[in-house]
Amino acid sequence: MNKMLAAVFHKIGKTGGEIKLEEVNIPQITKSDQILMEIKACGICGTDLKIIEGGHPSNDNIILGHEFAGIIKEVGKDVKDLKIGDKVVVDPNEKCGYCINCRRGLSNLCEYMALGTTFGIFQNGGFAKFSVLPRSTIFKLPDNIDLNAAALVEPLSCAVHCHNIADVKESDNVVIIGAGPMGLIIESVVRKHPIKKLISIEIDQWRGQKALELGADHLINPNTQNVKTEIMKITNNKGADVIIDAVGIADTFEIATKIWAHGARLICFGQDSRAEAIIKPNDIVRYQRKIMGSYIGYAEDFLDAIELISNKIIDVDKLITTTIPLDKLISTGFNLMKEKKCVKIITIP
Repeated sequence: MNKMLAAVFHKIGKTGGEIKLEEVNIPQITKSDQILMEIKACGICGTDLKIIEGGHPSNDNIILGHEFAGIIKEVGKDVKDLKIGDKVVVDPNEKCGYCINCRRGLSNLCEYMALGTTFGIFQNGGFAKFSVLPRSTIFKLPDNIDLNAAALVEPLSCAVHCHNIADVKESDNVVIIGAGPMGLIIESVVRKHPIKKLISIEIDQWRGQKALELGADHLINPNTQNVKTEIMKITNNKGADVIIDAVGIADTFEIATKIWAHGARLICFGQDSRAEAIIKPNDIVRYQRKIMGSYIGYAEDFLDAIELISNKIIDVDKLITTTIPLDKLISTGFNLMKEKKCVKIITIP
């Protein structure tokens, strides 16, 4: 059988488009440094919806899905350290290793990657049965990791990166704005660090309740509560030491700059290229605050994410809402995402 079911994105006009389940050719290794992965699990990301809606760029006629894991089915002749049957996960953001950013230790800002190399967005990805990938993108997994759980490695690595940039300390009051899938995954990582208080800001009732279940000490709904008043009450008029904006719109940035403590770190994680905000530079200078971006992650963040799952430090069962067959991706998976009644949905080819 030379065909497989795959979820293929088709552009309509200049932005956005539709995804169709189609029978496509099973890919073949064409380079000596490639591997053929049999995909066992692929997570649905909010980016997949943004691509369809025109909120994120993607190449036309590409198999979507960038959070995937599986087993090795075939290796190129120059791949010596992997063998057929190995459990593996992919870092979908292919880096060059030689541009100035890569060589300065900023591989997440690789100039080559910025041209569009991500598997599942610009190159064929994981909503399929098989994928051909360069060895450089592959991480071998411990035998004790379930492959459904392994589909969480990529988003978890982004959360690890965010946590590390935030430089979370034991005496910190930490606020996470937005309890969507990534906000909740970030919360799961931060919660493992001993901190003073963990506060979630979320308008959706289901997501807010999930934030409490995953370990938030307090939940604030900005639609019904005064966020600044509540934060000052919780922190004894100190404010938030670490604020992670997992939404990335003007309103959430404005909330962050109303509640930050002296010496606070504001981590901008959520992305929306249309968002614009106004800030007073003196509010940063006078109180020695920091505003930092957190974008995907480094190779070491992938290694750390693998260890968090392998050592059962992160309870993946609380993060995987449901698993569905690939043929239910559109009818069930995307609908659950749109209804905001999920953390991670895993598709099984």
